[in-house]
Amino acid sequence: MRPSPRSIGGAYEEFLANRNIRESEILTFEYPDMDVYNPSVPFVSDGIEVIAGRVHGRMGRDSTTVFFTKAGGVYKPIADAPTFPLEDPFITYINGEIILGGVYVDWEGERAKSWRTLLYRGTSIYNLKHFLDGPDHMKDIRLCQLPSGSVAVCSRPQGEKVIAKYGCIAKIGFTIVPSLDDLTAEIIDNAPHIQDVFPPDEWGGANQLHSLTDGKIGVIGHISQRKPLDGIDFLHYYSVAFTIDTESLKTSSPKVICSRSCFPGNESREPRLYDVTFCAGISPKDDKDVYIYSGLSDCQIGRAVIPNPFNIY
Repeated sequence: MRPSPRSIGGAYEEFLANRNIRESEILTFEYPDMDVYNPSVPFVSDGIEVIAGRVHGRMGRDSTTVFFTKAGGVYKPIADAPTFPLEDPFITYINGEIILGGVYVDWEGERAKSWRTLLYRGTSIYNLKHFLDGPDHMKDIRLCQLPSGSVAVCSRPQGEKVIAKYGCIAKIGFTIVPSLDDLTAEIIDNAPHIQDVFPPDEWGGANQLHSLTDGKIGVIGHISQRKPLDGIDFLHYYSVAFTIDTESLKTSSPKVICSRSCFPGNESREPRLYDVTFCAGISPKDDKDVYIYSGLSDCQIGRAVIPNPFNIY
């Protein structure tokens, strides 16, 4: 019987003792008087490399997903590209289509009344069409096409039902559907829960899924904890990697692969959010290393070079 998952703090201490960050930088995004953070990984549309970024005023509440491309060392908005009223965009490819997702929030004054993940599909950023609303109050839905053509899905249920049943803040769910056309909010909502990723007083979710050669799913995600100091809850979000066995739903122990301390600078939306990395995922660099892209402190985007986390599995 596998022991209960340990606190992410222990995994973070191991990471600090063995940290192997090849290089890191803060990426420059041009959008006057606004923060750009929590991006997608780079992808290609219409022959150009694109990153989707969350654009948000430092004091505002509404977010917009904007498409950027690099010019002269700076990421600039693509002038004629569509925008979406979404937080925390993510990108994958399924059957040659670009799949864009992000979180839409219904605001009631200063309170988020509800939120849900919206999914779009198309062959270009210019023809993305909405095709699915995820379940209410669910972020961190992620998709990945498998070699069979079927689609792996990670969900992130949270709220009173999860607390009542499991005594924890949130869970990660996992399921497989035959095709994108078979995916529904009900299927996502009822995805079987993985039991052994994080302990009850911590939470997290998947940020990117990879179909691995051994048949498992590689997950780039985040695990989070809060630590009160002087009456303020300081948040700590660490980027992690682990695998899911698609039949047993057993996971490998999450390994911390990146943290805010890996990047230069100390800018933050507010002090309690400084130690936050909300990773987009990884993309190949060479035979051994990958780039990891991450939102930093809810106000910037960083990129680092790290060892491919799935070579160890």
